[in-house]
Amino acid sequence: MRHRLSIRDSKRDRVRGAPIASISRSRALQLFEPPPDAVYSIEAAAHLVDVPRRRIAVYCRYGLVTPMANERGYYFDGKSIKTLRAIEGLRSVCGDDLAGIKMILRLMNEVRRLNSEVHSLSGEGNEVTIGR
Repeated sequence: MRHRLSIRDSKRDRVRGAPIASISRSRALQLFEPPPDAVYSIEAAAHLVDVPRRRIAVYCRYGLVTPMANERGYYFDGKSIKTLRAIEGLRSVCGDDLAGIKMILRLMNEVRRLNSEVHSLSGEGNEVTIGR
């Protein structure tokens, strides 16, 4: 559900062009970090990410997010919620180019993996010395 300001709302109810209600709501969603062991139904995931269930089902069909599934439906863990949020953020830039979004997600995961590898290597004292 999107918040809209009515004509009666004044400029004092806006902060940098956005309605106060949507700012506080988006901050509340950003502050919520799903516990790693929590599992959410597609309805709860749709509510947390603020997207229709149907759109989440499309993301699943395109392989953008992989839910756990059983005879009762789709279920999403905390990592899937974060992925859905990332997809929605990318949609604001890429539009409905799901193939492009899938490629960007793969690249983002690869960058995370490589960063982790660099940090683990630098933490082990494996410094590269150039010269001599």
